[in-house]
Formats: sequence, C-alpha cells, structure tokens
Amino acid sequence: MGSSRTRNPRGEGARLRAPLIDAAVAAIDESGDVSKVSVRAITRRAGVSPTALYLHFPDRDSVVDAAIDAGFTAFNAALAEAAAGETDPRERLYAMGIAYLAFAERQPALYSVIFGIRRPKERLVERPPGAVDRTEGFDGLVAAVAAALGDERDAGDVAIALWSSLHGFAMLRAASTRMPFPPGDAFTRRLLDAYV
Repeated sequence: MGSSRTRNPRGEGARLRAPLIDAAVAAIDESGDVSKVSVRAITRRAGVSPTALYLHFPDRDSVVDAAIDAGFTAFNAALAEAAAGETDPRERLYAMGIAYLAFAERQPALYSVIFGIRRPKERLVERPPGAVDRTEGFDGLVAAVAAALGDERDAGDVAIALWSSLHGFAMLRAASTRMPFPPGDAFTRRLLDAYV
C-alpha cells in the first residue's frame, strides 16, 4: 500500500480533498494517460481507501478533472511568475517562453495531458462557475506580446504562433531524444526574433 496518512479529526475530512488531487496529479504525471489512472491508483498514493475518494468527488473523472485544473493552475502560475520578474516587454516574453519549456520538461506527462487529447473530451465544455481558467496562461501571453509589439492588433495571432512553436518544440523534444534540438533558451530567442 502507499504512504500511510494520519487520520483527520472528526469534521476535518475536507482536508483530504487536496491530497487526493495531488495524488491524481502524480498518477497522471506518471502514466501520461488519463485513461490509465484509476481510483485505486489515486487513493493508494493518497494513503486512503477507495471509498474515501467518493466522499469528496462523485466519480473518477471528477478527481481527474480537478487534477487537470491543478496542472493548469501550476502552469499558469509558472508563466505569471516568470513574467512578473521582468520589466522589459521582450525579456518578459523570453522569461515566459523559458518557463513554458521548463514546465513541459519538468512534468512532461502532466504537460502532455493538460495540452493533449488524452482527457475526456465531453468534460472540456462542462466548466462550472468559478472553475480554473485554463486559458489564463495564453491570455497572459497575448498581453505580453501586445506590450512587446506596442500594438494589440496582431497580438493574438503572434501569441498563437509563439505558443504553437513552444508546444511543438516541447512535445518533439520529449518524444525524440535523438534529434539535435538546440537549448531551450536559444530556441526561445530565435522564436522571438522571428515573431516579435
């Protein structure tokens, strides 16, 4: 069995929700395939019985969805933190690109799940009020591009080109260790030279 957990005092069972989400993130990151993440795998990692999960989530897909939200939250926070450290608009974009690639390299399976097709499609449109904004990172990139260009008109198109290029680089680099990829910082600089 997984790690043993100290039992929450009566009335504090809500504190189990976060460890279940963390366990689901770890299970997704390990398997890289949402369909292979089971209730037993999640609860084993959290150190609880499978029935404990159902006290906090109606089904497996709900905890997986919460884990994907946690992945987006971590990803968005990494981009925002990188952007906050730079005052020059172009350097802000560079820092965001480096943070993007670092997240993808640090958690490749989770990255491929949050931006891939290996999650239940039907759940993508069911975003309840107050749910994690999964587009926050992209919105921040559009704002950073607009600041670097000094013009908002093309910011969305340029942001899509940058995002697509970073995503392709991250996915190809994870999938093929034999290709002579340049370092991520050099790739990001070249990308900015081409688009900004």
